[in-house]
Amino acid sequence: MLDREVPDGFPNVMSAIYAVNGIEVEPTVTISDFLPDASAQVDRAWAAQAAAHQLFGNDNTFYILAPDARGHEVGWIHVRDSIGSELPSRIRAGTGNAEFLTVSEDGRVMCAVSTEESETWIVVHRFP
Repeated sequence: MLDREVPDGFPNVMSAIYAVNGIEVEPTVTISDFLPDASAQVDRAWAAQAAAHQLFGNDNTFYILAPDARGHEVGWIHVRDSIGSELPSRIRAGTGNAEFLTVSEDGRVMCAVSTEESETWIVVHRFP
């Protein structure tokens, strides 16, 4: 963890959660949980979307919402991913669930993983 301070104008945590879980959310990528390599596909798809939408700052830094049921209470945490790969799988190994929300350092782009029935979604959202 680098710090818990967020820049002015950063997206509200509940707005970000709604942008992933709202009724009108459309996933950018869907991956069937029944595929034999589903976890690896989620890892690759999230990394590809995060890179394509410039989620990462210098040295692989970004903001993440603590990936647990009380994450909304903790708020955004500025982190550096020193490993740089397989973030969804690492989060699943630590929490038992691959769901998480990340936001770029400027607060404009969110790249999240959401589990829906028998699919895992990668959701990309741009904040105004």
